[in-house]
Amino acid sequence: MFDNRKRTTAWDGIPGPTGFPDPWSRTDRVRAAVRGLPPRATARAVLELARHHRRLRYRPTLAQVQAMVRFGGREPCSYVLDPAVNFMPEVPPIGFPSGPNGLSFIHGERGEMVVAPDGTGFALT
Repeated sequence: MFDNRKRTTAWDGIPGPTGFPDPWSRTDRVRAAVRGLPPRATARAVLELARHHRRLRYRPTLAQVQAMVRFGGREPCSYVLDPAVNFMPEVPPIGFPSGPNGLSFIHGERGEMVVAPDGTGFALT
């Protein structure tokens, strides 16, 4: 009989790509990004985000959550990345995004920090 299943060695002309699927699926990318972060600190950051969800206007990106974990952030809130609305450094880094998607949080004794969606950021104090 003729076998219709796809194979990695498609000699019978079955249409479509052969071989293994893309190894970097979304789930794999998230696992790789979270790997290396302490599980308790990650859970603490996620709980902080859930506890202060009323102060957030959008869902933080993975890079923002990673920064919050690394700096031990607490009391997160949304921060508009627009110099007309909020404080921004006089000379922002090259390629620093502007828009409504900043995440501000308090980190340790140092003060407040703002993180852009791609993980770059600056200290407010």
